[in-house]
Amino acid sequence: MKTLWATPSVLFVFLLAVPSAAQTPLNYLIRVDDPATQLYHVEAVVPASGAATLVSLPTWTPGYYEIRDYARYTRNFKAYAEDGSPLRWERADKDTWRIHSSRTSSVRVSYDFLADNLSLDGSVLESDFGFFNGTNLFVFPESGYDHPARVRFELPEGWRVATELSDTDEPGVYAAADFHELVDNPTFVGRFAIDSVQADGRWTRLAVYPADVMSGRAWEITLDALQRIADYSHDLFGAPPYDRYTTFVYAYSGPARSSGGLEHANSHLDIVAASGFSNPNQSGVPLGLLSHEYYHAWNVKRIRPAEMWPYDYQREQYSPLLWISEGFTSYYGPLILTRTELRGERAFWSTMQNNIDGVEGEPYQESVEDISLAAWIEPLPIGSGYYYGKGSLIALLLDIKIRSATDNRHSLDDVMYRLYHEHYKRGRGFATEDFLAYVGEHIGVEEVQSFYRDHIDGREPLPYRDVLALAGMTFHVDTIFEPVLGVFMDYGQQGSILIEGVLPESSAAEAGLQSGDQLLRVGGIEVEGEGWADRFRRTYADSLGTPFTVEVLRAGERVTGQSQIRTRARFEYGLEPDPNAGAAEVAVRNGIVQGQTR
Repeated sequence: MKTLWATPSVLFVFLLAVPSAAQTPLNYLIRVDDPATQLYHVEAVVPASGAATLVSLPTWTPGYYEIRDYARYTRNFKAYAEDGSPLRWERADKDTWRIHSSRTSSVRVSYDFLADNLSLDGSVLESDFGFFNGTNLFVFPESGYDHPARVRFELPEGWRVATELSDTDEPGVYAAADFHELVDNPTFVGRFAIDSVQADGRWTRLAVYPADVMSGRAWEITLDALQRIADYSHDLFGAPPYDRYTTFVYAYSGPARSSGGLEHANSHLDIVAASGFSNPNQSGVPLGLLSHEYYHAWNVKRIRPAEMWPYDYQREQYSPLLWISEGFTSYYGPLILTRTELRGERAFWSTMQNNIDGVEGEPYQESVEDISLAAWIEPLPIGSGYYYGKGSLIALLLDIKIRSATDNRHSLDDVMYRLYHEHYKRGRGFATEDFLAYVGEHIGVEEVQSFYRDHIDGREPLPYRDVLALAGMTFHVDTIFEPVLGVFMDYGQQGSILIEGVLPESSAAEAGLQSGDQLLRVGGIEVEGEGWADRFRRTYADSLGTPFTVEVLRAGERVTGQSQIRTRARFEYGLEPDPNAGAAEVAVRNGIVQGQTR
């Protein structure tokens, strides 16, 4: 195999030819010696910084708002001078190494990275395949993120590479303009399937592992969907922002371990269950996931909150705007499917209704700004999808208000287009004030400030009924009283149901249930499998005050308690087209789902 490090003298001359450290390319090697070890071998050559050179690994991956400390996966760290002699080093902090470098102008570090983290921000190495996120493997020097980079791969025979790093004239070597671009490109290595389709003259690729998980028809369906999504997204913003785009799909087998998608500027990574590919006439990759992640290539990767411009990989970057970054993407994802006829209009409204169910089903309402800032807490104090769902509903309501106020001549599409061209295209992020100003030009400054104060910064209920009526949609709420036992549950051995806690003044409390009890029977219903709770609710619907018995296993003995049915209110929300809507309202509704303005 060829080696990146050829001879120390050649590398030394190359480094001296570069005029300043800020322009010095960083050279990396990714090598797979034995996939069974699950170790990527990584080497990096960085410019020395006098007596001590600091190199660090990122602590998080953009889009995955959680400190993950990837340095925990490193093994066998070493450092060398340009002549190959070892250098002394020690940890400077949890993700930084201090290398004593007074006698060299460059430093080569080498380490192994344990790739057993199957997650959207992680890395995996298997017998015939691997993927990694650049934030996991690539160190950066203390001099910053502006160094261009070159990456060489040394892989087992028959393995190949799929990445959106730039090709070079040298086989097996890829380039990036700076560290941001370097780590923003997830990479597949090994044996996988790949195909592509063109949209507006740009290739959009689909790489899938395992290679045989998708049928031929599923490939056709998925590539057609990607082409339509890409074409329409390009139209929304005026032109493709990339030379090529890749959708990476890892299909896992066995119990659910990790799933979803993570966006990057020129690609995205999806982890989905292999069982989803059982129907050869379906994609296997949810189309909503594809459209959501594709829209992210603009919204958040390019239309980015000012607080995250540029990225800082060593600490949290708090922003109050994730309700736009994720929430508006959760609006446009299903909307693009409807506008491209990949899904019907009813599917779009059903998604919005489900988002209402999720938001209003939370135990209390929060400010989407506050929840955006709290995204770094894991788990969130309120549902982790809250700023996704509520943000999508804010997008819907503002889209309606803009269209209604302008006689359907303008829409939220115009606001997003402006954020892209007036902020990203000018090399800057956007602030809340920018967004509100652009919306205010269409609906009025006082109106947008009032909406912001009450429903974005504030916690007032969203004005579903009044605003949806402007789009010819009815909104209704049904109150359903259902029986509830009043316990917190967990699974024990062989699927048994254990009581973790009992709510005060509940049916369970009246029956004398205790933490640690194993539920056996509730109201004559055997507690087994996943459907027993639904059977209990159906059996005792409309039975407030009806006596029933509860049988548990406590310390090896069967114990029976007596109680009566207590209920709780559950709300179901509905969205339907209003058959009596006027022409102006119908035009707004049609404008939304068809992507039209006058």
